Amino acid sequence: MLAFRRLCTTRPRDSNAGVAVPAPAYEEAGEGELRCGHADRPDMKQILGALAILVLTAAAADAQTCMGGTELGRSSHHRLLAGGTMADGTDGAGAGYGFGSNTFFGNVGMGFNRFDGLTTKQFAVNTLFGTQLPLPSHLPIAVCPLGQFDVAFGPNVDPVSFRTHTFSGGGRIGWMTGNPDNFNVVPTAGFSFVRTGMYASYSLLLVNQTVWDDYSIFHVGAGLRFNHSRMAVTPGLSFPMVDGADPTFNVTFSSSF
Repeated sequence: MLAFRRLCTTRPRDSNAGVAVPAPAYEEAGEGELRCGHADRPDMKQILGALAILVLTAAAADAQTCMGGTELGRSSHHRLLAGGTMADGTDGAGAGYGFGSNTFFGNVGMGFNRFDGLTTKQFAVNTLFGTQLPLPSHLPIAVCPLGQFDVAFGPNVDPVSFRTHTFSGGGRIGWMTGNPDNFNVVPTAGFSFVRTGMYASYSLLLVNQTVWDDYSIFHVGAGLRFNHSRMAVTPGLSFPMVDGADPTFNVTFSSSF
């Protein structure tokens, strides 16, 4: 679980809302140090969950068969996608543009994450690049190594502001079923290693702090493709392998042209 050393921990879950309700309060400690006051800070588990959501949402439909998304090839080299995510205490939505071919592909996108108990949202920008490995045509699978970088701003809770950088690398595999020119289903699975740095700035004390955390994410899903595999709906589940982090559900619609 991602946490800030010397920053406040969240209070127990609210019995009515079912989530932690943060409110910032800090006391001045030694030089270059923050210490908890009598209130709470933003729930780091929620913020970490949102970053996991962002990592998987950006990738969910932005590849080839290996990720259950629409195909890029001879007749289609561009892709538009939009999606949403849900997890315990947070949800988000985003959109992006993809480009490439049946070997190399990339994506740029942006989105917002909302947290229960907070009025401010998190804004994020993401990039993803990958390649589909050439395999014998008789094998009904597709394999893609992937890399991704994300930067997120917020949620800010005055007087503390947050910024997060996330690097990830891993791969996906997809199983092709049916005729790609007709409606077909593509089960997918993948694994990613993630490194996240969370930067906190306390404006009143002019104190800044960055904490890095490493974890991994396992993903399963299924691409529902139609219109000659140029349109797809891709639901999936992501499992951040972090103590206390909950699974996230995401669904993405993509269309290539």
